[in-house]
Amino acid sequence: MYCDVILKKIVTKIQRDQKAKNRAEERRSENSLDGKSVRTQRHWKAAADSEFYYNEMVKGYRQMKELDRLTSWSDNLHQERFKFMEKYEEVLEEYIGYHKEVV
Repeated sequence: MYCDVILKKIVTKIQRDQKAKNRAEERRSENSLDGKSVRTQRHWKAAADSEFYYNEMVKGYRQMKELDRLTSWSDNLHQERFKFMEKYEEVLEEYIGYHKEVV
């Protein structure tokens, strides 16, 4: 099976989306400091980007759950082929803590 390769691609995309979402939220909060900036296109673009990347992350977690349902990769994290998940510990904790049961 190639579930480790597929999982790595999904997790990498989730991490990339998380960084982009954080940048958009920073831009949005910078523009929220005064009433004038809230009406700017930059503010609303940042708000839309934040929502978009959040939805992409949720989609990624759903893909992780589906892959887990098919291959039970989360039960095999001790294997060498899943060693790369140490690098994505934050995403893994989020998945195990919340998304594994809910999504």
